Amino acid sequence: MMKILLTLTKNTPYFLLLIFLLLNSGCQLINQPTKQMISYGQYYLWLKSLNQEELQQEIVQQRQNLAVDRMDNELYLLLIHALPHSPIHNPYTAKSLLNSFQQGYVNTRYNSENLAFITMLRDQLNEQLLTLDKMTKTSLLNKKNQSKIKLIDKKILHQQQTIKRLTQQIIQLKKIEQTINEHGQ
Repeated sequence: MMKILLTLTKNTPYFLLLIFLLLNSGCQLINQPTKQMISYGQYYLWLKSLNQEELQQEIVQQRQNLAVDRMDNELYLLLIHALPHSPIHNPYTAKSLLNSFQQGYVNTRYNSENLAFITMLRDQLNEQLLTLDKMTKTSLLNKKNQSKIKLIDKKILHQQQTIKRLTQQIIQLKKIEQTINEHGQ
């Protein structure tokens, strides 16, 4: 027993260090509760599964929640605006919210999954807005072309009426000429 105590006394610093390391490593094995990051991709998929009535309820809920957690609920509303079958679908509003959201969003809240989703959403909204812009320009061009076509059609109709009138006058003049020739013989 005396031998054990002498050995412990000589090696006390090593013994204490060993105990400290064991206790410290044991503490690290216990998982600390971490704040779970919200997956915006999962939320978007969940939104896609909702019917119109449920989606309307979610819109009301998210608008009410804006006072509680502005950042997340603005993003949730952004996702609802980006959802094609949403009653409030508007890619312009979604892109505007996304731009303001990215300026005010703290980088630490992005996990790689959310960052990838937000980047993909930005790219798709940009493409959708470009497509809408092209469609608007094409529609305006079509309207201009249609008005030009209508104007050309009116001119053609007027010319056809003039040709018809002139043809009738030529026929009448030929009849008059024929009558004069018959009386002159």
